Amino acid sequence: MGRLTGQEYRIAFILYSRDGKRAAEMREFTNGETYISEEEWVEGTTFENRHAGRMVGPFAFSADAETFIAATEWFCGHGK
Repeated sequence: MGRLTGQEYRIAFILYSRDGKRAAEMREFTNGETYISEEEWVEGTTFENRHAGRMVGPFAFSADAETFIAATEWFCGHGK
């Protein structure tokens, strides 16, 4: 994530799994790259980052990131 240091981003959108237990925040950075912040629901609290703050990416476009995450076993609820 070194190349993202100092870069600003906007949250383009957040996808939620059908059961509402997983969320994928699409972050568009000023350098033109999109990264995904994966989060899981922790009972009795709120969503927590799945990878201790690390993001998945880069993707050229947020639509590419959406296609990727929606097809993963984790997001569909079939794996960890």
